[in-house]
Amino acid sequence: MTPAKKNGLDYDVMIVGAGIAGMESAALLGDMGYDVLLVEKEPSIGGKSILLSKVFPTLDCASCIVTPKMAAVAHHPKVTPMVYTEVDGFVRDSDGSFTVDLHRKASYVNFDACTGCAKCEQVCTVSLPDEYNYNLVGRHAAHIPYPQAVPKKAVISRQGQAPCTNACPAGVKPSGFVSLVRAGRYEEAFRMHLKDAPLVGSLARACYALCESECTRGSKDGTVHIRAIKRFMADRYYADHPEPEYGPVEKQLETRVAIIGSGPSGLNAAFHLAKAGHQVTIFEAEKQPGGMLRHGIPAYRVPKDVLDRDIKNVTALGVEIKTGAKVGSLSELKKAGFQAIFIGVGNQKPRIIPITGRDLGCTEVRDCIQFLKDVYVNSDLPEFKGKHVVVLGGGNVALDVARTAVRMAPESVSLVCVEPRNQMPAHEWEVGEAEEEGIRILASGSTKRIYQDEQGKGHLEYLDVFRVEFSPEGRMKSFEVAEGTEHDIPADVVILAIGLAPSTDPFAAELALSPGKTIQVNAQTLQTSDPMVFAGGDAVLGPSVMVQAMGQGRRAAFYIDRMLRGESLDAPFGDQLEVVDKKDVLDRTENWETRAPVDVPKRPPHERIQSFETYEFTMSEEQAREESNRCLNCADCSQCQECVNVCPADCIDFSMQPEPKRLRVGSVLLSTGYEIMDPTGKDMLGYGILPDVITGPQLDRLLAPTRPYNGVLRPSDGKEPENIAIVLCSGSRDRTFCNPFCCRIGCMYAIKHAQLLMGALPIADVTIYYIDIRAFGKGYDEFYEQARAMGVNFVKGKVARIEQLENGNMALHFEDMLGEGGMQTREHDLVVLAVGLMPNTAPFDLYKGGELERDAFNYVREVNPVMEPGATNIAGLYLAGSVNGAKDIPDTVLHSGAAATQVSAYLERMRAE
Repeated sequence: MTPAKKNGLDYDVMIVGAGIAGMESAALLGDMGYDVLLVEKEPSIGGKSILLSKVFPTLDCASCIVTPKMAAVAHHPKVTPMVYTEVDGFVRDSDGSFTVDLHRKASYVNFDACTGCAKCEQVCTVSLPDEYNYNLVGRHAAHIPYPQAVPKKAVISRQGQAPCTNACPAGVKPSGFVSLVRAGRYEEAFRMHLKDAPLVGSLARACYALCESECTRGSKDGTVHIRAIKRFMADRYYADHPEPEYGPVEKQLETRVAIIGSGPSGLNAAFHLAKAGHQVTIFEAEKQPGGMLRHGIPAYRVPKDVLDRDIKNVTALGVEIKTGAKVGSLSELKKAGFQAIFIGVGNQKPRIIPITGRDLGCTEVRDCIQFLKDVYVNSDLPEFKGKHVVVLGGGNVALDVARTAVRMAPESVSLVCVEPRNQMPAHEWEVGEAEEEGIRILASGSTKRIYQDEQGKGHLEYLDVFRVEFSPEGRMKSFEVAEGTEHDIPADVVILAIGLAPSTDPFAAELALSPGKTIQVNAQTLQTSDPMVFAGGDAVLGPSVMVQAMGQGRRAAFYIDRMLRGESLDAPFGDQLEVVDKKDVLDRTENWETRAPVDVPKRPPHERIQSFETYEFTMSEEQAREESNRCLNCADCSQCQECVNVCPADCIDFSMQPEPKRLRVGSVLLSTGYEIMDPTGKDMLGYGILPDVITGPQLDRLLAPTRPYNGVLRPSDGKEPENIAIVLCSGSRDRTFCNPFCCRIGCMYAIKHAQLLMGALPIADVTIYYIDIRAFGKGYDEFYEQARAMGVNFVKGKVARIEQLENGNMALHFEDMLGEGGMQTREHDLVVLAVGLMPNTAPFDLYKGGELERDAFNYVREVNPVMEPGATNIAGLYLAGSVNGAKDIPDTVLHSGAAATQVSAYLERMRAE
């Protein structure tokens, strides 16, 4: 048993931050025999030092110095590195030890299994700004931080659930297939969609695209046309694969499931149950499968050959569909040996209202379901040529009926609905397209009667509606008409499309139904009053849209599978991530270029009403990829699952959650380092506006052996710079930027850059603009003189502003303090801002047991730098490195050693007491 365990501690000391200071302290304390927990919030230890090119003044390779230290600490028998972990807080206990709350962040990769092969990174379709290269280039959502990472493990950047994915009731992940189309991997995109929902072609045409209504880009420059991208993907796949590529799953179970209804919910439930190995039979009362997709969705939206191909995705798994098989008794199915039943009969009973005068014979009155079935299934087209057709209703079915009727050469088509125009249940875009096709929308109207004129022609009379009351769910509850406001329109045919009722009457004696005839279910599991029976879709929801019905079919399949396997139904279904805040996405993409959506090609209105052919064309490959490129990657990871498919170690786990821990440690050492100042707020210097104005850390990456480019190139055009300016004190000693502190190392850091540039670009001119030069350390003055001897031009002058020139270079305006004097201007093709260092204020939020004192510059206060280096005002809480002020590497190492000694002394005092 270790000394820490003997004392009831998990570790003797916890070190927060694994940069130079943290690693040095950890190694020293480990060598002393203490059990050390080294906590690092990034995926690798090493801190910012591993990202340096070389160190000053010796110009030794930073990687050559830091990497061995990283390896030594990671493999030290007394040191436990805990990367990708955040400390939430800690308090000092009465015995002098500390209770620590922390959590290991979800990396979505099992570090124990990951081999660091980077195959996930190679197939990842999402590019994000690479923070390890200070955003000079992109990295993938699935990534290994950098080549020298310790541990060398992949992590997946995932901010939460993308709004589009969160909006899809069917569980389809638009962000995933859009990213795959963007990458030109169309078959992978289709297969990824197929895992979630098999009716890909139908959804690509008939889905009302709830995902698009939640697209973050909709409030920027127009929503991404997700459904049109899906159609390109589906049409291309079906052209290449007229038959599914798969068959029944290998491991077939003995369990049998009956599904009543072959609409969207039934087909989706069957698909997922068959994938789980169950033997599934669908009972369909009609002669052909598909439910409302076949009987109610117009052919100009979903051609029946597309629906047939979608259904093959289900039957390929071995699902049997029995058509013309109406189920009248659930008990008979149980007797036949089915261990579970899913009811997905939908809403196929039209609501009929009494209309005065319907028996006069002058006007034919039809119901919407029979009308659509006659047109699209029975091929029994009514004769509407030259007739006046009136559709009653304002929902999506009413629009389908009206737009079908207008394709049958009538004299006119009118739609009368109670709701106001802006509150019609139908989607706004479909109402607009109906008006384009010549359909007259008569909103806020209630039917009064049908009457016959003197010529024997039928007319529909209606009244104005002045008030409509809606339920919280948006459904109409009641309305009032204005008497004396009669209007009439010619009406040879009236089609009722005022709503549909569930087709649940056959089950009323065996299941609990609601007053509205929907089946009562458990909201989580969709289990009915009979534990063996589940239900979903319109039979439960009432009128809904296709993806909602499919989502319920998938949910029911999940719980049916658990029930048949003898598992508890008390289990969550689906992803548990919070949806990403759209404002955060828009903030981080504020400077992205505006790109209007690609126009989805359509037939003109006068042409599309001539036939029942689809009027919306498929995007070209170029259009689909261009539109896919508009995706903002709201949640970072798109959930395309390609990393899962290629991982040889099977270590990707998207169900991973943050892992909270509570530990007891003897002491805490803070080595959280510093922050690099963001010069974006200094508009006159052009950072974030001019592409070739970069920061010192960015230049360090350009000069490093693991640089993001193949050479030292300027970002805007990949050209080797020939005239480089380095501007010192860009944010340091600057009270206008709330940073009056001198960072101490900026001068030598810039001179290091100048010397490295002279070596990498021998013919380049390098100018350092400075106020004064601080050369305080050993060999620093010699380093400065060496740079002057190499030809680095030092100009004493304060830079006022930087402007873009027409030739792509920049004009740098400065006050010349030693030369000609006054304001001067010089031209440069790359400008480097030697930005200041800022205090890391995170430690002040970590200590929960009182106030951790800070100094005048917002660093953690070191109470007695001479006698007790590293000590804070909290006994047992110490600090190392630049958490209490900017330091160079030698001073950081020295201070870390002193802090480690202080920690050791404290631990020994505690043990003695």
